[in-house]
Amino acid sequence: MEKIHLSPRLDCVLHFVPRVECLADIGSDHAHLPCRAVQIGRVDSAIAGEVRPGPLYQSTVNVAKQGLQDRIDVRLGDGLDVLREQGEASAISIAGMGGELIADILERGKKKIGKKTVLILQPNSREPRVRRWLDHNGWIISDEAIVNEGHHVYEVIRACQGYKPKSLSELELMMGPVLSSKQERLFIKKWKNRERRLSSILKALRNTKQSDEVLKKIEESQKELHLIHSYFENK
Repeated sequence: MEKIHLSPRLDCVLHFVPRVECLADIGSDHAHLPCRAVQIGRVDSAIAGEVRPGPLYQSTVNVAKQGLQDRIDVRLGDGLDVLREQGEASAISIAGMGGELIADILERGKKKIGKKTVLILQPNSREPRVRRWLDHNGWIISDEAIVNEGHHVYEVIRACQGYKPKSLSELELMMGPVLSSKQERLFIKKWKNRERRLSSILKALRNTKQSDEVLKKIEESQKELHLIHSYFENK
């Protein structure tokens, strides 16, 4: 069996996978994550879900190459449609997609998610959209991580169902309730860069013809910049 090497992003996702019976990796893309999770004994079995035949074939080849055909089931289907019943997977990972797509997958497939299922989500963009879905659907964000890979910074979110004393604030939705409390160096760097970027965007927008679209963009940028300022002013 050949050891699967994961990128920093996927290694961070793997770190959040609990010791469970079955992991479902949605949009698995080569099935590297489920293969590694099985290899290190993090999970007993896994489901690698793919929506297109090409990635499905590649995942099937990789699973066979590792000799894990009896422990990893590669399935073709859209999102959580690959799960045959509610709670089939003890943990579900969805990584490498936009936040809106991840939220849409969760919304369309929420009847397949068990009450004790753990979600590990890694959106490439629009992280607040994922957190908002979790917050509105009774999920608690139990941990978050931030990781650098190449020129990109990624956030990983782990969530479970349970008692929610209060909803997330707009700042927590944007920055993450756990990440904003950890205040790691990469987190600070990300939001300082974002602060500078927003200031430049607003300057350019104010020198642009003021259409309804431009005015909306100005309003959105000002709101985000205000939240960033309020965060750093209180630290």
